[in-house]
Amino acid sequence: MNYNTWRLYFERVTGMPEAEINLAEAALILAADEYPDLDVSRYLAQLDAMAQALLPRLPTPREPHAAIAALNAYLFRELKFYGDRENYYDPRNSYLNDVLMRRKGLPITLSVVVLALAQRLCLPLVGVGLPGHFCVKWQDAGCEIVFDPFHGGEILDQASMQTRVRETFHPHAEFEAAWLEPVGAKYILIRMLNNLKALFVQRQEIRRAHQVVDKLLILDPRAGNEIRDMGVLSLQLGAYQQAAIYFERYLLSHADAADAETVHEYLLVALEQIERLN
Repeated sequence: MNYNTWRLYFERVTGMPEAEINLAEAALILAADEYPDLDVSRYLAQLDAMAQALLPRLPTPREPHAAIAALNAYLFRELKFYGDRENYYDPRNSYLNDVLMRRKGLPITLSVVVLALAQRLCLPLVGVGLPGHFCVKWQDAGCEIVFDPFHGGEILDQASMQTRVRETFHPHAEFEAAWLEPVGAKYILIRMLNNLKALFVQRQEIRRAHQVVDKLLILDPRAGNEIRDMGVLSLQLGAYQQAAIYFERYLLSHADAADAETVHEYLLVALEQIERLN
């Protein structure tokens, strides 16, 4: 499929009510920028098969610690999924199809694998967006247990969560209860896309960054930073009409922003180029 077809697919999947979004399916679509012939159904079927293999290993009744131990044993010891510390910024670690094939990835993509299995098995697992380090939480009426797929499903207490955040986000961060709030599919997808955006901007892969920001705006059309960045990336690609539209949109909604003057200068450059070409 071409980019526009994949884009429409992403819009359809993420346009569902939040609780109905198929996170694994949406995460796989992100990989279509790299793999335009990606067979999404193949990887969804792989997740189905993994869930069926895990099912008889789960305890009855579903005691939380025993269920987490069974999931960890299957995913991280038997199948040998693990966090890729050596090549953390390899874009393949952000693509769910690659993570399923290579059995390694980032904290967030390994967490998506766990959440996809949980959804299929009706396990009460939710994503937890610790700053700089995504994790998963068992959450039911009786208890909350945070565990870390990047580190083999290690169960985290408050002190170890703070340590993770200090290692990856800020060396002096203090634990905040808000870190434990469960996050939905759109949050997870936005965080995955932001990882890719940072990577492609750093590498000056402008078209790839443009595709990522395009999807960020599908998820949150009012995101000011993404509106501005879409203008900048469009300008760099020579799409001057599109750049002008996004700069104008940003200035209309963010007239008092600290960078409004700079964005206005970008708008003038885009308009100059449009006039020159006409």
